[in-house]
Amino acid sequence: MQARGVSAGPDATPAHYELAYDEAKRALDAQESVVNELRTRSGILIAAAAITTSFFGGRALADGAVGTAGWLAIAAFGLVGASVLAVLWPRTDWTFTVNAERFIATYVESVDGALPVPDIHRDLALHMSASYVGNAQQLRLLTIAFRLGAIFLVGEVIAWVVDIGDRT
Repeated sequence: MQARGVSAGPDATPAHYELAYDEAKRALDAQESVVNELRTRSGILIAAAAITTSFFGGRALADGAVGTAGWLAIAAFGLVGASVLAVLWPRTDWTFTVNAERFIATYVESVDGALPVPDIHRDLALHMSASYVGNAQQLRLLTIAFRLGAIFLVGEVIAWVVDIGDRT
């Protein structure tokens, strides 16, 4: 299961590989934390949009008429919801951990016997680095969705204020 295109350096010691493994694990842990924080913020974003819609929308729609700005606000609310849904939708393609069954079969109980721990550290560090890169692409898309949701929320507030201002 050795990563392709990367060969062990002649001066590398077990401590080097352990350090690489620790750093790769730390990077994946930090990345997972960012994903969880983004999801938490998305929940707050939809709550803010709901409060905005109920407060301003209730006032703006009290007479039963919906103006252009009111329709824009309603559309912006829908777009906030879609953005948040994109972030919160459960995904199975994140890679933050190692499959224990595969790990044991590859590194511990292989036909050639158990691999030395430094070799395991090296290989896992390389695989975790590849996972980090794959996760980063997904995280970038979720971050864009969240940012768009925030922009739509601002647009919603502005549209409701304009709609209420047009009625007074």
